[in-house]
Amino acid sequence: MKTLILASAPETEYDYVRQLAQQAEYIICADGGMRHAAACGIQPDLVIGDFDSGTRPDGVEVIALKPEKDDSDLMCCTKEAIRRGADDITYACASGGRIDHFLCNLSLLEYLHGCGVRGMLCDSRNRVTFHPGGELQYWANAAYPYVGIIPLDAELVGVTLRGLKYPLTDATVSRAQIITISNEPAAPAYTISVRKGRSLVIESKDR
Repeated sequence: MKTLILASAPETEYDYVRQLAQQAEYIICADGGMRHAAACGIQPDLVIGDFDSGTRPDGVEVIALKPEKDDSDLMCCTKEAIRRGADDITYACASGGRIDHFLCNLSLLEYLHGCGVRGMLCDSRNRVTFHPGGELQYWANAAYPYVGIIPLDAELVGVTLRGLKYPLTDATVSRAQIITISNEPAAPAYTISVRKGRSLVIESKDR
């Protein structure tokens, strides 16, 4: 089940959210994500949260959480989505606002991988996915002309990039000195191979 989860980070550009909603089979709002759904004219299937950011909604299934909890609202949404059969989850309205929340939201992509679920975090200019190591193929998309690889470990070992403007062969990329941003597809498909290490792959565009 392809699921869209709307977080509650600040957002004013909604075209991409509407497009994602059209592709989704199931839509969940994390607490304040309801205001984004309302702004887009989206009716969610489920709302989950402690509702510390607003009133509890009517006319939709609600799971109310206690404010004192270990998991974030977005993690609770993620776990419930998987419990209900989600095998492909996209997060939107999840990248603005507080940096601690943003970084926590990015970490959910690795959590999804560990659960065997495809995951992506999107905003109006970026698409972020988790790379666990090994070789993965990506399809070039003219809407996202740049590709960046951000190490999650101290080093990525054995990095080989094919089909990109700036190739690498069996390189080591340090988290302290990242040399793998602002690359560009040079072929319809490109591959990112990492012998050891985890990373985020970010497809992006300027305004």
